[in-house]
Amino acid sequence: MWRRLARLSAWQWSVLLSAPVLLLTTWVKLKSGGYGKTLAWVTADNVKPGEPGVRPALARDTAYALAVAVKYGPWRPRCLVRSLTLAWYLGRKGIPFELKIGVPVGLAVKGQRIEPDFTAHAWVESGGVVLNDRENIAEEYSAFGRDDRR
Repeated sequence: MWRRLARLSAWQWSVLLSAPVLLLTTWVKLKSGGYGKTLAWVTADNVKPGEPGVRPALARDTAYALAVAVKYGPWRPRCLVRSLTLAWYLGRKGIPFELKIGVPVGLAVKGQRIEPDFTAHAWVESGGVVLNDRENIAEEYSAFGRDDRR
């Protein structure tokens, strides 16, 4: 673990150190203002244009640093808070992203009855690549709506 931490870039260290505060801020905004206002804050006008060549690597590096911060941080926020926070970081670096929210594909079987599953899941993609979840998450969850940013 220490070797991996030693190889983090300056940007990754910035994400790692600021993530606990930003995750908490995102959670508070989500609880107090709802999803719409939080999404507007995440995608605010102060998003910077990025350099096209470094975007995919920087997006992966950002997602990795945030995952490390969540794994070793003081609490484990749910997927929506993590995804909104990752989107905030990506926007500040000018990286285009899609925030996906989906529902499980199919129905859950409970005993002899088939019941709908009312859970949902959120993740972030950039350039068609899933950043903060398994590559095949779209096979398990059907994303609804479309929320392209930049």
